[in-house]
Amino acid sequence: MASAPPSSVVPLPAFRILHSQGHTLARLGLFSPSTVSRGKSNASVIPTPNFILPTSRGTIPHITPDNARKHVAVPAVFVCLEDFVDRNALKSPIAQSNRTIRDYISLLPPLSNPTHQIPIFLSARRSCPVPTSQPNSDNTISIVTNDGFRQLPISDYFTLVSQLKDEETVIVAPVDLPLLISPSNGRDVTRASKPWKHIGGNRARKMVTRNELWSVSTLKNFATQNAVIVPLLPGISVGEQAPYLDSILNVKESTRVSGEHTRRGIDGLNVLELTSPFIPESHEPVENAPDSDPARDVSLTSSRTVDFGKLPSGFDDVLRLDLGYKNGPHDVIAAVERGHDFVCGDWITTTTDAGIAFTFEIGGNSMTENGKKVDIGISLWEVELYAADLSALSKGCECYTCKNHHRAYVAHLLAAKEMLAWTLLQIHNIHTVNRFMSAIRDAIKHDKFIEIAADFRRKYIPQMEGVTPGGGPRVRGYQVKLAGSMTNKKLNESPFQNFSNVD
Repeated sequence: MASAPPSSVVPLPAFRILHSQGHTLARLGLFSPSTVSRGKSNASVIPTPNFILPTSRGTIPHITPDNARKHVAVPAVFVCLEDFVDRNALKSPIAQSNRTIRDYISLLPPLSNPTHQIPIFLSARRSCPVPTSQPNSDNTISIVTNDGFRQLPISDYFTLVSQLKDEETVIVAPVDLPLLISPSNGRDVTRASKPWKHIGGNRARKMVTRNELWSVSTLKNFATQNAVIVPLLPGISVGEQAPYLDSILNVKESTRVSGEHTRRGIDGLNVLELTSPFIPESHEPVENAPDSDPARDVSLTSSRTVDFGKLPSGFDDVLRLDLGYKNGPHDVIAAVERGHDFVCGDWITTTTDAGIAFTFEIGGNSMTENGKKVDIGISLWEVELYAADLSALSKGCECYTCKNHHRAYVAHLLAAKEMLAWTLLQIHNIHTVNRFMSAIRDAIKHDKFIEIAADFRRKYIPQMEGVTPGGGPRVRGYQVKLAGSMTNKKLNESPFQNFSNVD
Protein backbone atom coordinates (compact mmCIF):
# COMPACT_ATOMS: atom_id res chain seq x y z
CA MET A 1 0.00 0.00 0.00
CA ALA A 2 1.36 3.41 -0.91
CA SER A 3 2.27 5.64 2.01
CA ALA A 4 0.24 8.75 2.69
CA PRO A 5 1.66 12.05 1.46
CA PRO A 6 3.63 14.05 4.03
CA SER A 7 0.95 16.74 4.21
CA SER A 8 -1.48 14.25 5.75
CA VAL A 9 0.86 13.22 8.56
CA VAL A 10 0.25 15.13 11.75
CA PRO A 11 3.54 15.95 13.54
CA LEU A 12 4.09 14.37 16.93
CA PRO A 13 3.31 16.79 19.76
CA ALA A 14 6.17 18.22 21.80
CA PHE A 15 4.33 17.52 25.04
CA ARG A 16 2.35 14.44 26.01
CA ILE A 17 0.32 13.98 29.18
CA LEU A 18 0.84 10.50 30.65
CA HIS A 19 -1.20 10.72 33.84
CA SER A 20 -3.22 13.24 35.84
CA GLN A 21 -3.61 13.36 39.61
CA GLY A 22 -7.24 13.50 40.71
CA HIS A 23 -8.49 16.49 42.76
CA THR A 24 -5.53 18.62 41.63
CA LEU A 25 -4.24 19.82 38.28
CA ALA A 26 -0.92 18.00 38.81
CA ARG A 27 0.02 15.91 35.80
CA LEU A 28 2.79 13.60 34.63
CA GLY A 29 4.15 14.18 31.14
CA LEU A 30 7.00 14.01 28.64
CA PHE A 31 8.47 16.95 26.75
CA SER A 32 10.52 16.48 23.57
CA PRO A 33 11.80 19.81 22.18
CA SER A 34 13.21 18.60 18.86
CA THR A 35 10.76 18.36 15.95
CA VAL A 36 13.38 16.56 13.86
CA SER A 37 14.21 13.66 16.19
CA ARG A 38 10.90 13.59 18.09
CA GLY A 39 9.67 10.02 18.38
CA LYS A 40 13.10 8.55 17.57
CA SER A 41 15.29 6.61 19.98
CA ASN A 42 17.92 9.39 20.15
CA ALA A 43 15.44 12.16 20.94
CA SER A 44 15.93 14.17 24.13
CA VAL A 45 12.91 13.62 26.35
CA ILE A 46 12.35 15.42 29.67
CA PRO A 47 9.91 13.98 32.21
CA THR A 48 7.62 16.54 33.84
CA PRO A 49 7.01 18.10 36.32
CA ASN A 50 10.58 19.37 36.35
CA PHE A 51 12.65 22.53 36.72
CA ILE A 52 14.54 24.79 34.35
CA LEU A 53 17.73 26.46 35.60
CA PRO A 54 18.44 30.07 34.54
CA THR A 55 22.03 30.71 33.50
CA SER A 56 24.34 33.70 33.92
CA ARG A 57 25.76 34.55 30.51
CA GLY A 58 25.01 31.02 29.42
CA THR A 59 26.76 29.35 32.35
CA ILE A 60 25.20 27.49 35.26
CA PRO A 61 26.05 29.79 38.20
CA HIS A 62 29.14 28.65 40.16
CA ILE A 63 29.79 25.65 37.92
CA THR A 64 32.18 25.49 34.97
CA PRO A 65 31.06 23.56 31.86
CA ASP A 66 33.41 20.64 32.55
CA ASN A 67 32.16 20.23 36.13
CA ALA A 68 28.58 20.59 34.95
CA ARG A 69 29.16 17.74 32.53
CA LYS A 70 30.72 15.51 35.19
CA HIS A 71 28.67 16.19 38.30
CA VAL A 72 25.39 17.95 37.46
CA ALA A 73 22.21 16.68 35.80
CA VAL A 74 20.16 19.69 34.73
CA PRO A 75 16.87 18.94 32.91
CA ALA A 76 17.00 22.19 30.91
CA VAL A 77 18.63 25.62 31.01
CA PHE A 78 17.26 29.11 30.38
CA VAL A 79 19.46 31.43 28.29
CA CYS A 80 18.68 35.06 27.45
CA LEU A 81 20.13 37.04 24.57
CA GLU A 82 20.42 40.29 26.52
CA ASP A 83 23.36 38.69 28.37
CA PHE A 84 25.34 38.60 25.12
CA VAL A 85 24.35 41.44 22.78
CA ASP A 86 26.01 44.86 22.65
CA ARG A 87 25.03 48.24 21.23
CA ASN A 88 24.40 46.69 17.83
CA ALA A 89 22.99 43.20 18.33
CA LEU A 90 23.94 41.86 14.89
CA LYS A 91 27.56 43.01 15.33
CA SER A 92 27.97 41.49 18.79
CA PRO A 93 30.61 38.76 19.22
CA ILE A 94 27.91 36.10 19.57
CA ALA A 95 26.39 37.16 16.24
CA GLN A 96 29.80 37.18 14.54
CA SER A 97 30.81 33.79 15.91
CA ASN A 98 28.79 31.74 13.38
CA ARG A 99 28.18 29.17 16.11
CA THR A 100 25.06 27.82 17.75
CA ILE A 101 24.24 29.00 21.24
CA ARG A 102 25.07 25.51 22.54
CA ASP A 103 28.59 25.67 21.13
CA TYR A 104 29.05 29.28 22.17
CA ILE A 105 28.33 28.60 25.85
CA SER A 106 29.97 25.12 25.79
CA LEU A 107 26.88 23.31 27.01
CA LEU A 108 28.06 19.71 26.79
CA PRO A 109 25.99 16.53 27.22
CA PRO A 110 26.42 14.86 30.62
CA LEU A 111 28.98 12.07 30.82
CA SER A 112 26.30 9.84 32.30
CA ASN A 113 24.34 10.15 29.03
CA PRO A 114 26.63 11.37 26.20
CA THR A 115 23.88 11.21 23.56
CA HIS A 116 21.53 13.51 25.50
CA GLN A 117 21.58 17.18 24.53
CA ILE A 118 20.35 19.45 27.32
CA PRO A 119 17.45 21.55 25.98
CA ILE A 120 18.00 25.30 25.88
CA PHE A 121 15.07 27.66 26.41
CA LEU A 122 16.18 30.74 24.46
CA SER A 123 14.59 34.10 25.31
CA ALA A 124 15.19 37.78 24.68
CA ARG A 125 15.12 38.71 28.38
CA ARG A 126 16.08 37.10 31.67
CA SER A 127 13.64 35.03 33.68
CA CYS A 128 13.66 37.86 36.25
CA PRO A 129 14.29 40.95 34.09
CA VAL A 130 15.98 44.08 35.36
CA PRO A 131 13.73 47.18 35.05
CA THR A 132 14.20 49.17 31.86
CA SER A 133 14.10 52.90 31.27
CA GLN A 134 12.30 52.71 27.94
CA PRO A 135 9.00 51.08 26.93
CA ASN A 136 8.66 48.46 24.23
CA SER A 137 7.26 49.27 20.81
CA ASP A 138 5.65 47.10 18.16
CA ASN A 139 9.04 46.62 16.50
CA THR A 140 11.45 46.69 19.47
CA ILE A 141 11.83 45.17 22.92
CA SER A 142 13.66 47.02 25.69
CA ILE A 143 16.58 45.08 27.18
CA VAL A 144 19.51 45.63 29.58
CA THR A 145 22.96 44.92 28.12
CA ASN A 146 26.58 45.51 29.15
CA ASP A 147 26.28 48.91 27.48
CA GLY A 148 23.13 49.84 29.38
CA PHE A 149 19.53 50.06 28.23
CA ARG A 150 18.99 49.21 24.59
CA GLN A 151 16.11 48.71 22.18
CA LEU A 152 16.47 45.34 20.46
CA PRO A 153 14.61 45.25 17.13
CA ILE A 154 12.32 42.24 16.96
CA SER A 155 13.68 41.51 13.48
CA ASP A 156 17.23 41.37 14.91
CA TYR A 157 16.02 39.06 17.66
CA PHE A 158 14.57 36.67 15.07
CA THR A 159 17.78 36.85 13.03
CA LEU A 160 19.91 36.00 16.07
CA VAL A 161 17.64 33.14 17.12
CA SER A 162 17.72 31.70 13.59
CA GLN A 163 21.52 31.69 13.71
CA LEU A 164 21.95 30.42 17.27
CA LYS A 165 19.28 27.73 17.59
CA ASP A 166 19.76 24.01 17.08
CA GLU A 167 17.37 21.04 17.19
CA GLU A 168 17.10 21.03 20.98
CA THR A 169 16.48 24.78 21.34
CA VAL A 170 13.08 25.86 22.64
CA ILE A 171 12.11 29.32 21.40
CA VAL A 172 10.47 31.52 24.04
CA ALA A 173 8.48 34.22 22.27
CA PRO A 174 9.08 37.84 23.42
CA VAL A 175 6.57 39.21 25.90
CA ASP A 176 5.44 42.81 26.29
CA LEU A 177 5.59 43.71 29.97
CA PRO A 178 4.78 47.14 31.44
CA LEU A 179 7.41 49.86 31.51
CA LEU A 180 9.57 49.43 34.59
CA ILE A 181 11.50 52.48 35.74
CA SER A 182 14.31 53.07 38.16
CA PRO A 183 12.53 54.95 40.95
CA SER A 184 13.61 58.36 42.17
CA ASN A 185 11.28 58.59 45.17
CA GLY A 186 8.98 56.53 47.37
CA ARG A 187 6.02 56.89 45.04
CA ASP A 188 8.04 55.63 42.09
CA VAL A 189 9.20 52.65 44.15
CA THR A 190 5.57 51.65 44.71
CA ARG A 191 4.69 52.08 41.03
CA ALA A 192 7.78 50.23 39.80
CA SER A 193 7.32 47.32 42.19
CA LYS A 194 3.60 46.99 41.39
CA PRO A 195 3.26 47.94 37.70
CA TRP A 196 0.12 45.89 37.10
CA LYS A 197 -1.77 48.19 39.47
CA HIS A 198 -1.11 51.12 37.17
CA ILE A 199 -2.08 49.69 33.77
CA GLY A 200 -5.00 51.40 32.11
CA GLY A 201 -7.39 49.83 29.64
CA ASN A 202 -5.53 51.22 26.63
CA ARG A 203 -2.22 49.79 27.84
CA ALA A 204 -3.84 46.40 28.45
CA ARG A 205 -5.26 46.31 24.93
CA LYS A 206 -1.90 47.34 23.50
CA MET A 207 -0.18 44.53 25.42
CA VAL A 208 -2.63 41.98 24.03
CA THR A 209 -2.20 43.24 20.47
CA ARG A 210 1.59 43.39 20.71
CA ASN A 211 1.93 39.91 22.20
CA GLU A 212 -0.32 38.54 19.48
CA LEU A 213 1.91 40.17 16.83
CA TRP A 214 5.13 38.85 18.40
CA SER A 215 3.82 35.35 19.14
CA VAL A 216 2.38 34.81 15.65
CA SER A 217 5.65 36.06 14.11
CA THR A 218 7.63 33.68 16.32
CA LEU A 219 5.42 30.77 15.24
CA LYS A 220 5.81 31.66 11.56
CA ASN A 221 9.59 31.91 11.87
CA PHE A 222 10.40 28.88 14.03
CA ALA A 223 7.47 26.52 14.64
CA THR A 224 8.37 24.22 11.73
CA GLN A 225 11.75 23.34 13.27
CA ASN A 226 11.60 24.06 17.01
CA ALA A 227 9.27 23.93 19.95
CA VAL A 228 7.75 27.38 20.59
CA ILE A 229 6.56 28.77 23.93
CA VAL A 230 4.22 31.78 23.85
CA PRO A 231 3.29 34.03 26.81
CA LEU A 232 0.08 34.14 28.81
CA LEU A 233 -0.43 37.63 30.24
CA PRO A 234 -1.11 38.04 33.96
CA GLY A 235 -3.54 40.47 35.49
CA ILE A 236 -5.71 40.58 32.36
CA SER A 237 -9.02 38.73 32.05
CA VAL A 238 -9.65 35.98 29.53
CA GLY A 239 -12.13 38.26 27.77
CA GLU A 240 -9.48 40.93 27.25
CA GLN A 241 -6.99 38.32 26.02
CA ALA A 242 -9.57 36.64 23.77
CA PRO A 243 -8.21 38.02 20.44
CA TYR A 244 -4.70 36.89 21.34
CA LEU A 245 -5.75 33.48 22.72
CA ASP A 246 -8.00 32.79 19.74
CA SER A 247 -5.25 33.76 17.32
CA ILE A 248 -2.62 31.37 18.69
CA LEU A 249 -5.24 28.70 19.28
CA ASN A 250 -6.31 28.88 15.64
CA VAL A 251 -2.71 28.35 14.57
CA LYS A 252 -2.58 25.29 16.79
CA GLU A 253 -5.93 23.89 15.68
CA SER A 254 -5.12 24.39 12.01
CA THR A 255 -2.28 21.92 12.48
CA ARG A 256 -4.64 19.22 13.64
CA VAL A 257 -7.12 19.85 10.86
CA SER A 258 -4.74 20.17 7.92
CA GLY A 259 -1.90 18.06 9.25
CA GLU A 260 0.68 20.14 7.43
CA HIS A 261 4.21 20.11 8.79
CA THR A 262 4.56 23.79 7.83
CA ARG A 263 1.66 24.85 10.07
CA ARG A 264 2.61 23.55 13.50
CA GLY A 265 1.08 25.33 16.45
CA ILE A 266 2.33 26.33 19.87
CA ASP A 267 4.01 23.78 22.11
CA GLY A 268 3.66 25.57 25.43
CA LEU A 269 2.57 28.58 27.46
CA ASN A 270 4.94 30.87 29.32
CA VAL A 271 2.71 31.53 32.32
CA LEU A 272 3.61 34.85 33.97
CA GLU A 273 2.01 34.21 37.34
CA LEU A 274 1.42 36.82 40.00
CA THR A 275 4.21 35.26 42.06
CA SER A 276 6.64 37.01 39.72
CA PRO A 277 8.60 39.97 41.20
CA PHE A 278 6.64 42.13 38.73
CA ILE A 279 3.33 41.40 40.40
CA PRO A 280 1.72 42.96 43.50
CA GLU A 281 0.37 41.08 46.50
CA SER A 282 -3.19 42.03 45.55
CA HIS A 283 -4.82 42.44 42.17
CA GLU A 284 -6.78 45.40 40.95
CA PRO A 285 -8.88 45.18 37.76
CA VAL A 286 -7.72 47.06 34.70
CA GLU A 287 -9.34 50.44 34.43
CA ASN A 288 -11.66 51.18 31.50
CA ALA A 289 -11.43 47.58 30.33
CA PRO A 290 -13.76 46.51 27.50
CA ASP A 291 -16.65 44.22 28.24
CA SER A 292 -15.63 40.57 28.36
CA ASP A 293 -17.04 37.83 26.20
CA PRO A 294 -20.02 36.42 28.17
CA ALA A 295 -18.76 32.90 27.48
CA ARG A 296 -15.41 33.81 29.07
CA ASP A 297 -16.57 36.33 31.66
CA VAL A 298 -14.10 35.23 34.33
CA SER A 299 -10.78 36.66 35.37
CA LEU A 300 -7.88 34.45 34.42
CA THR A 301 -5.67 35.90 37.12
CA SER A 302 -7.98 37.56 39.62
CA SER A 303 -5.72 36.18 42.35
CA ARG A 304 -1.95 35.72 42.38
CA THR A 305 -2.09 32.48 40.40
CA VAL A 306 -3.46 31.17 37.10
CA ASP A 307 -6.54 28.95 36.96
CA PHE A 308 -5.94 26.76 33.92
CA GLY A 309 -9.49 25.47 34.19
CA LYS A 310 -10.69 28.84 32.84
CA LEU A 311 -8.60 28.65 29.68
CA PRO A 312 -10.13 27.41 26.40
CA SER A 313 -9.93 23.64 26.16
CA GLY A 314 -7.49 23.86 23.26
CA PHE A 315 -4.72 24.73 25.71
CA ASP A 316 -5.13 21.63 27.88
CA ASP A 317 -2.42 19.60 26.16
CA VAL A 318 0.42 22.14 25.90
CA LEU A 319 3.43 22.55 28.17
CA ARG A 320 3.03 25.06 31.00
CA LEU A 321 6.21 26.95 31.86
CA ASP A 322 6.25 29.00 35.07
CA LEU A 323 9.14 31.50 35.16
CA GLY A 324 7.89 33.21 38.32
CA TYR A 325 10.39 33.25 41.17
CA LYS A 326 9.92 30.54 43.78
CA ASN A 327 10.93 30.85 47.45
CA GLY A 328 11.56 27.15 47.92
CA PRO A 329 10.16 23.64 47.54
CA HIS A 330 6.81 24.59 49.09
CA ASP A 331 6.21 26.99 46.20
CA VAL A 332 7.24 24.28 43.72
CA ILE A 333 4.69 21.84 45.19
CA ALA A 334 2.02 24.54 44.99
CA ALA A 335 2.91 25.23 41.34
CA VAL A 336 2.66 21.53 40.48
CA GLU A 337 -0.72 21.39 42.22
CA ARG A 338 -1.90 24.25 39.97
CA GLY A 339 -0.88 22.34 36.85
CA HIS A 340 2.58 23.67 35.95
CA ASP A 341 4.97 21.35 34.11
CA PHE A 342 8.19 23.37 34.36
CA VAL A 343 9.10 25.72 37.19
CA CYS A 344 11.95 28.21 37.35
CA GLY A 345 14.99 27.11 39.37
CA ASP A 346 16.22 30.59 40.34
CA TRP A 347 15.69 29.72 43.99
CA ILE A 348 18.35 26.99 43.81
CA THR A 349 21.08 29.48 42.95
CA THR A 350 19.76 32.02 45.47
CA THR A 351 20.01 29.36 48.19
CA THR A 352 23.53 28.42 47.11
CA ASP A 353 24.58 32.09 47.13
CA ALA A 354 23.41 32.29 50.74
CA GLY A 355 25.68 29.42 51.78
CA ILE A 356 22.78 27.06 52.48
CA ALA A 357 22.76 23.32 51.77
CA PHE A 358 19.40 21.65 51.16
CA THR A 359 18.55 18.81 53.54
CA PHE A 360 14.87 18.29 52.67
CA GLU A 361 13.43 15.20 51.05
CA ILE A 362 9.98 14.16 50.00
CA GLY A 363 8.31 11.05 51.40
CA GLY A 364 9.32 9.13 54.52
CA ASN A 365 8.18 10.26 57.95
CA SER A 366 5.87 13.27 57.85
CA MET A 367 7.14 14.63 61.18
CA THR A 368 10.39 14.74 63.11
CA GLU A 369 10.94 12.91 66.40
CA ASN A 370 9.94 15.88 68.57
CA GLY A 371 6.96 16.72 66.37
CA LYS A 372 8.35 20.13 65.35
CA LYS A 373 8.82 21.39 61.84
CA VAL A 374 12.38 21.62 60.57
CA ASP A 375 14.19 23.87 58.11
CA ILE A 376 14.67 22.74 54.53
CA GLY A 377 18.41 23.41 54.75
CA ILE A 378 21.39 24.25 56.94
CA SER A 379 23.49 27.41 56.89
CA LEU A 380 27.14 26.43 56.69
CA TRP A 381 28.20 29.93 57.68
CA GLU A 382 27.84 28.74 61.28
CA VAL A 383 31.47 27.65 61.42
CA GLU A 384 31.46 26.96 65.17
CA LEU A 385 28.59 24.52 64.70
CA TYR A 386 30.07 22.60 61.78
CA ALA A 387 33.84 23.02 62.26
CA ALA A 388 34.21 19.40 63.42
CA ASP A 389 31.21 17.91 61.63
CA LEU A 390 32.50 15.21 59.28
CA SER A 391 29.07 14.13 58.07
CA ALA A 392 27.73 14.67 54.54
CA LEU A 393 25.75 17.81 53.77
CA SER A 394 22.59 15.71 53.74
CA LYS A 395 22.15 12.20 55.07
CA GLY A 396 21.90 9.59 52.33
CA CYS A 397 22.76 12.02 49.52
CA GLU A 398 24.74 10.51 46.61
CA CYS A 399 25.92 13.73 44.96
CA TYR A 400 29.60 14.40 44.24
CA THR A 401 29.88 16.83 47.15
CA CYS A 402 28.43 14.49 49.77
CA LYS A 403 30.45 11.48 48.59
CA ASN A 404 33.78 13.34 48.63
CA HIS A 405 33.49 16.15 51.21
CA HIS A 406 31.87 16.95 54.54
CA ARG A 407 30.17 19.84 56.29
CA ALA A 408 33.32 20.97 58.10
CA TYR A 409 35.22 21.38 54.82
CA VAL A 410 32.49 23.35 53.07
CA ALA A 411 32.00 25.55 56.17
CA HIS A 412 35.75 26.25 56.16
CA LEU A 413 35.65 27.18 52.46
CA LEU A 414 32.77 29.59 53.08
CA ALA A 415 34.58 31.23 55.99
CA ALA A 416 37.61 31.71 53.72
CA LYS A 417 35.34 33.00 50.89
CA GLU A 418 36.70 30.36 48.53
CA MET A 419 34.76 30.02 45.28
CA LEU A 420 34.90 26.24 45.59
CA ALA A 421 32.42 26.48 48.47
CA TRP A 422 29.62 27.70 46.20
CA THR A 423 30.58 25.18 43.51
CA LEU A 424 30.19 22.28 45.93
CA LEU A 425 26.97 23.70 47.34
CA GLN A 426 25.46 24.23 43.88
CA ILE A 427 26.27 20.64 42.86
CA HIS A 428 24.59 19.34 46.02
CA ASN A 429 21.54 21.60 45.82
CA ILE A 430 20.84 20.78 42.17
CA HIS A 431 21.12 17.07 42.97
CA THR A 432 18.69 17.47 45.88
CA VAL A 433 16.12 19.24 43.72
CA ASN A 434 16.48 16.57 41.03
CA ARG A 435 15.61 13.92 43.64
CA PHE A 436 12.74 16.10 44.85
CA MET A 437 11.21 16.45 41.38
CA SER A 438 11.67 12.73 40.69
CA ALA A 439 9.78 11.92 43.90
CA ILE A 440 6.96 14.28 42.86
CA ARG A 441 6.64 12.55 39.48
CA ASP A 442 6.60 9.14 41.15
CA ALA A 443 3.87 10.32 43.56
CA ILE A 444 1.70 11.59 40.70
CA LYS A 445 2.17 8.32 38.84
CA HIS A 446 0.89 6.34 41.84
CA ASP A 447 -1.86 8.86 42.76
CA LYS A 448 -0.15 9.79 46.03
CA PHE A 449 0.78 13.39 45.30
CA ILE A 450 -1.85 14.93 47.57
CA GLU A 451 -0.64 12.83 50.52
CA ILE A 452 3.07 13.48 50.05
CA ALA A 453 2.46 17.22 49.54
CA ALA A 454 0.53 17.38 52.83
CA ASP A 455 3.26 15.40 54.61
CA PHE A 456 5.95 17.73 53.26
CA ARG A 457 4.11 20.81 54.50
CA ARG A 458 3.67 19.26 57.93
CA LYS A 459 7.37 18.44 58.22
CA TYR A 460 9.21 21.47 56.82
CA ILE A 461 9.18 25.19 57.52
CA PRO A 462 8.54 27.14 54.29
CA GLN A 463 10.75 29.87 52.84
CA MET A 464 13.87 29.09 54.85
CA GLU A 465 12.49 30.46 58.10
CA GLY A 466 14.91 29.96 60.96
CA VAL A 467 17.93 29.81 58.65
CA THR A 468 20.05 32.95 58.62
CA PRO A 469 22.22 33.34 55.50
CA GLY A 470 25.72 34.54 56.26
CA GLY A 471 26.42 36.19 52.96
CA GLY A 472 27.45 35.21 49.46
CA PRO A 473 29.80 35.88 46.57
CA ARG A 474 30.06 39.33 45.09
CA VAL A 475 26.99 40.33 43.08
CA ARG A 476 27.69 41.04 39.42
CA GLY A 477 25.73 43.56 37.40
CA TYR A 478 23.89 40.97 35.35
CA GLN A 479 22.72 39.26 38.55
CA VAL A 480 20.85 42.31 39.80
CA LYS A 481 17.21 41.48 40.50
CA LEU A 482 14.23 43.80 40.46
CA ALA A 483 14.46 44.63 44.15
CA GLY A 484 18.16 45.38 43.96
CA SER A 485 17.67 47.90 41.19
CA MET A 486 15.23 49.93 43.27
CA THR A 487 17.58 50.92 46.04
CA ASN A 488 20.53 53.25 46.31
CA LYS A 489 22.30 50.86 48.67
CA LYS A 490 25.43 49.21 47.30
CA LEU A 491 24.93 45.52 46.62
CA ASN A 492 28.58 44.73 47.42
CA GLU A 493 30.41 45.93 50.51
CA SER A 494 33.60 47.83 49.82
CA PRO A 495 36.74 45.78 50.53
CA PHE A 496 38.40 48.97 51.85
CA GLN A 497 37.56 51.10 54.85
CA ASN A 498 38.85 54.17 56.67
CA PHE A 499 41.67 53.53 59.15
CA SER A 500 39.75 55.54 61.74
CA ASN A 501 37.00 52.89 61.65
CA VAL A 502 39.37 50.01 62.39
CA ASP A 503 39.32 48.71 65.96
